[in-house]
Amino acid sequence: MRRLFPVLLCIAFACRRGGDEAAKARIFSPEPPANVSPESKETLDASALERDGKVAARVLHMPQWEVAQRLGPHNAQQRVQFAWFHGPGLPDGGAEVSLAEETTLHQAGDDFSLRLVNDHNQGFELVWSGGQVFVKGLYGSFHERRTDRTDPEGVRDQAMGGLAAFDRLARGLKLRFAGEVTNDGRKVARYTVTGFGARTAKVSNGDLPKIAYPEGHPDQDTARRLELWEKEEPETVSGTILIDSATGAPFACDLTGHFSVPGKSGPAELDLHTVLATSSVGKNVTIAAPKAEPEPSAPHAVKDPLRFLGKEPGAAAGKPSAAEPEEDDKDDEEEAPAPAPAQKP
Repeated sequence: MRRLFPVLLCIAFACRRGGDEAAKARIFSPEPPANVSPESKETLDASALERDGKVAARVLHMPQWEVAQRLGPHNAQQRVQFAWFHGPGLPDGGAEVSLAEETTLHQAGDDFSLRLVNDHNQGFELVWSGGQVFVKGLYGSFHERRTDRTDPEGVRDQAMGGLAAFDRLARGLKLRFAGEVTNDGRKVARYTVTGFGARTAKVSNGDLPKIAYPEGHPDQDTARRLELWEKEEPETVSGTILIDSATGAPFACDLTGHFSVPGKSGPAELDLHTVLATSSVGKNVTIAAPKAEPEPSAPHAVKDPLRFLGKEPGAAAGKPSAAEPEEDDKDDEEEAPAPAPAQKP
């Protein structure tokens, strides 16, 4: 028995050491690049959108970060034009709201620049370069924004989400495969739109709690938005969609549709035209950080309005509070001057 004990001990130690080595190999193995996700490596059949609704939804609603990983450096331009109509026979005499906007995207690896302008002389520019984000108005100067308070990828998805929004309004586009063609030097699968309602609405997750609105109901603006997505009805849709054959990423589209939303005072009607064009795939696209102006220091009236107005407990109206809050930002290092000591009688 004494002879067997060292043997068993060595076997146990060897097994344990083997497990430790395997664990160390897993822990210290090279990690995959942060800018590569498993979704972008998934093979997508560009010719399967007609026969497979899941693939169609997967491709038409592809987020921009995945498009960037699949196509690599590229340029994209999107134009969206819409007009809302409220019939002239209604009590309010009818109304019309229209807007046309154009978005230009330059994608270079993880970095990108985005510019959006509309026919109301409004817009913005956003640059994401080297882990820094810069934003400017249409006619203003660039300012660097804090990355923990900015979502550049979310802004990019919203600005370039015309194809996904059209498909959602159409309740799923019905597509017919029209063969493979060439666009901007790349082979693409061409589809013609034959109808709408190809997919049913997504079933809500029963595990999520019911939304608790203030006063038991959504405000007027929120109710209008919910009414659009829940009650809108597609009437006519037409156009073409191009899908990159090599990567399965959406490449181009030209879509026109008419939609309506029923209401108590009559239906509201929407005319929508969405165009997407992609070019310069794989070309050398560089995004340089723009020259940015420093952020202005916000006064205490903006950063701490209660203290500025003397609304803290024990402070007289119109007089600053004696208590100074803790400041975290460098802009707050300048404290208000201390009050002069009281004169002895």
